[in-house]
Amino acid sequence: MDGPLPALRSERTTAGRSAIAAPRGAAAPAASDLDAQQADRIAAQRQAFDFEAAERAEILREHEVLQTLLMAHLKNEDEITKKWIALI
Repeated sequence: MDGPLPALRSERTTAGRSAIAAPRGAAAPAASDLDAQQADRIAAQRQAFDFEAAERAEILREHEVLQTLLMAHLKNEDEITKKWIALI
């Protein structure tokens, strides 16, 4: 259960953020330097990246919860086994 995580699941259909994220800092070109089509493409790339990053974060959170649940189950099974051995 500690192996690498699978690639992002494409079957998930959660709503991405509808608003464009805050400016990325000085590395982003000024809006006046880009035409409308380039600005739209950059905005779409940013939105896609933000969606994928949020999706990856959610998958990692789910993975952590499942690992915690598995550990609790294994500890419970271990306690049951110890009690059975004590009865013998």
